[in-house]
Amino acid sequence: MSFAFDCHQDPHKLHVGCEKPRAYFIPYESRAAALTDDREQSTFFTSLCGEWDFKYYPSLEMLEDFREANFPWHSLEKIPVPRSWQTLHERGYDVPQYTNVHYPIPFDPPFVPRDNPCGLYLREFDNPTDGMENKRLFLNFEGVDSCFYLFVNDRFVGYSQVSHSTSEFDVSDYVLPGKNKLAVVVLKWCDGTYLEDQDKFRYSGIFREVYLLARDEVHVCDVDVRTYLNEDFSAARAAVSLLTNGNTRVDYRLESPCGTTLATGSAATDGEGTFELAVNAPLLWSDELPQLYRLHLRCGNEHICLFIGFRDITVKNRVLLINGK
Repeated sequence: MSFAFDCHQDPHKLHVGCEKPRAYFIPYESRAAALTDDREQSTFFTSLCGEWDFKYYPSLEMLEDFREANFPWHSLEKIPVPRSWQTLHERGYDVPQYTNVHYPIPFDPPFVPRDNPCGLYLREFDNPTDGMENKRLFLNFEGVDSCFYLFVNDRFVGYSQVSHSTSEFDVSDYVLPGKNKLAVVVLKWCDGTYLEDQDKFRYSGIFREVYLLARDEVHVCDVDVRTYLNEDFSAARAAVSLLTNGNTRVDYRLESPCGTTLATGSAATDGEGTFELAVNAPLLWSDELPQLYRLHLRCGNEHICLFIGFRDITVKNRVLLINGK
């Protein structure tokens, strides 16, 4: 192929074209939808899970140029996403590998063997922002082992590794109205393999869900919530920090576990914003009684619901205490 697959052995290229890591949340079109806490119910969420076209190559060097017009990708085998290719034993792609002491490859960091197995994942999708005004489109991979190169409509979008973390890409400038083509090249080994030698079976592929998120042009990029309790747990506060990608206003509402509104307000942001919420006689979170407060955020057309627990974990006289017990 004419494309240079040169990121997976370069420690300076852990993520290319990715958004900054953020807290997990899903935007919804209404407060009622956000309360369901079911992302499939969000108008802005589009799952890309299901059957993908797939081809396995024993070595990256054998990978064909899937961007060529005559590449027969509709005649390839199918694979469910999410799923690791080693679990399809009957196809003979590869086998699971277990090791927890020795490296699974010759020790030569950051390099990996030339015979580096890879899987080519292909599928089409309809642009979910068709008919929506002023939307950006983000593509999320919740887990890919060990690394992957992403292409949309035959254009390179980015690269990512760190298998068990989410990788998010802004693909707004790559998608077209109507049908679009998505290609993901997943490698079995990368330089991160040297940092993932742990007690587990090694599997490869897109092993967690993939989805698209339609976002407002100006939106909440990240949220950080820190909770604090006083000494006798009779009062609590939540300190909220917001990151946005522009000047905007974020409305907020805090509700008790039973749905009572405790506080409302708004915070102006010029990229960053903060506010604090006070709670008297808080219901404490524990494993036995997982009391959760609901923090609703509204920014433009997006509604975000966050679940907050107040708890205290300390060690006193060599005893672990949860909420003083």
